[in-house]
Amino acid sequence: MDEIIVLVTSAGVSSAINIIKSLKLQNEFKISIIATDLDELAPGLHLADHSYISPPISKTEEYLNFIYEICEKHNVSVLYPCYSKELAIISRAKDDFNRLGVKVLLSSPDVIDLCNDKMSASMKVEELGIPVPKIILNPNKFNLPLFSKPLEGSSSEGATYVDNYLKLHYLLNSTEKRIYQEYVSGDEYTIDVLCSNDSDVLFSGPRKRISTKSGQSVKGITINNDRLDDYVNSICKSFGVVGVCNIQFIEREEEFYFIEINPRYAAGGLMLTVKAGANLPLAALKLMLGFNIDKSELVHKPNIAMTRYWEEIIVEDLHED
Repeated sequence: MDEIIVLVTSAGVSSAINIIKSLKLQNEFKISIIATDLDELAPGLHLADHSYISPPISKTEEYLNFIYEICEKHNVSVLYPCYSKELAIISRAKDDFNRLGVKVLLSSPDVIDLCNDKMSASMKVEELGIPVPKIILNPNKFNLPLFSKPLEGSSSEGATYVDNYLKLHYLLNSTEKRIYQEYVSGDEYTIDVLCSNDSDVLFSGPRKRISTKSGQSVKGITINNDRLDDYVNSICKSFGVVGVCNIQFIEREEEFYFIEINPRYAAGGLMLTVKAGANLPLAALKLMLGFNIDKSELVHKPNIAMTRYWEEIIVEDLHED
């Protein structure tokens, strides 16, 4: 088969690096990886075969035209958008990418918006009969502690434990829209998920987050749990998820409470799932290009542990294509 040209955008985010590393682990296809980012020192740019400096995503039309030009110039077959704020933009442009012969495996813009709206997503999951930390509509009348996070966001940015009224009043008086919930403590779990175009779950791989930094797992271990798999199936089908997502839960008193769903590749522990038997970026590539995926390619071995360390990329002759 001819070389497959892959484009990975927003190469500075951890999920992009995970995708690049995962695709480089496989030896079924000859793959050339192009990466883009607005920062010339974004690490993913220097892990890819070719790189480009992009305009900011906030300049939507300019950004899309830039991506279109790369796709046409290099005959790109597969696109992996990685940054939360670009997912809906790329999803809305799916038809344009299809006309260029570029495959994208993403949920619809409406599904992405639903997942990113923490309040609406939690309420929808609660309607499915899945436990959710109680949503507090009037925090002033609820006993502390509480947990609060922005209505929109990812990687735990802005999430905070509210244990005193001074902090609560500060948050309530800010202009940021936030969700307030009862505080639930316990073991945290992330489930890496791959769904078909019909929102059927092809893979569900839970992992326990032993230690996190900035919302990303730095130590973890894979587990198997039928109840979490059932919850994931119900959520993904009800939401209409397509492609890869990750769903987070907290366990308290042998019950799992839904925390959030992110319609993208995980930033922290995806490589643990890959090493446990399911190379999700490769499986997604096969889905996009119409190749069969054998059951042996979506294995989830339990009790596989991960610990993470920093590693440098030294760039001696900094330049861009």
